[in-house]
Amino acid sequence: MLLLARTIRPLANTISRRTAPLWARDIHSSPVCLYVQRHEDRPGFQPLALTSEAVSKGIDAEKIEIDTEPPTEGEITARAYDFPWLYGGSSFSTRIPRYPYPKAPKVWSMLGLIPQGIQYMICKSACERMLRNNTSPEYYPDQFLRGAGLAIHQMLPLLSTNINREPLANMLTQELYDRLESELQRQEEVSSDVSIKLAAVHDGMVKDVWVLLGPKLSSGSTRGFIRWRWQSLTIALRAATDEMSSREQVANMMLEGVQFKVDVEFDASIDYTIRSKILNSDVISDYTRRPLLVRFETPYFQPAEEMLRSRSMSRPDEAPIDWNWRVSDIDYLLEQDFIERRKKEDIQDEEHAQREMGM
Repeated sequence: MLLLARTIRPLANTISRRTAPLWARDIHSSPVCLYVQRHEDRPGFQPLALTSEAVSKGIDAEKIEIDTEPPTEGEITARAYDFPWLYGGSSFSTRIPRYPYPKAPKVWSMLGLIPQGIQYMICKSACERMLRNNTSPEYYPDQFLRGAGLAIHQMLPLLSTNINREPLANMLTQELYDRLESELQRQEEVSSDVSIKLAAVHDGMVKDVWVLLGPKLSSGSTRGFIRWRWQSLTIALRAATDEMSSREQVANMMLEGVQFKVDVEFDASIDYTIRSKILNSDVISDYTRRPLLVRFETPYFQPAEEMLRSRSMSRPDEAPIDWNWRVSDIDYLLEQDFIERRKKEDIQDEEHAQREMGM
């Protein structure tokens, strides 16, 4: 595993080290920066407009008739309980009680002799070393965790109704944004207000570091490539066996792309409320201190040298690591669905690898 940990170490050496000051004034000067972007600036955004058919029928945009029948108490309550926010002392372990980390592929058969717990510690150590080598010991983990704490202070209050949620568009990945936005709209449809307030963050620690090396592939769909998953590491390589005889060539293939994801477990006190305007009462009212798991991820740098370009463009008054981290999951909301897909993909990847390598 020392080879994996050192694989992208030379890239870090191309940038001079400097000790960065500690920022705690606001989120935009923290090591983890979440940038605000308006909807109209997003690619493919188009404002809503009446169709030509509606205009031809003389329909006024301000006078469109809608079903005004109020929802029943049962509908309001059911939607409130469907909102995907954990409360009442529950934590991310409610969704995934025991995380099923991928086991070593057959081609790494020697790893099968090592207990899973030790494999996990070896892999996590290697992934953390990759992240630290390409940032700095000052940045990871201390400055990263400080920035992550500031980021959730800015993000969580925006996961509410009847406020301007446009800043969320560039704080979250597209998949997470679409999921949460649709859930918030469902509450607004029944005139319910969602409020999530972060009262305090008592502590934070890195739970997992995920690293993806090589080109970003779909399972078994790209001829000439193979993909392996092991614990929190994913590697994609070209399948030409003659090129895989050299360790240097393997390292070069892994540097065709790279992405980091970091799961941070916060010890947080959260005030969570869903109040119905129709019932004029709280359907859910909860104040609890619980573990809050937030996943931060970088863009997919392809080739890997792109991550160094983003560092060199960082402004002196901001964080030295300007990777535009985004929140990609909260309390395993999306991960629980991904795990089921991943299990099927792992079987396909194993079969695909054996075909490409002629095993």
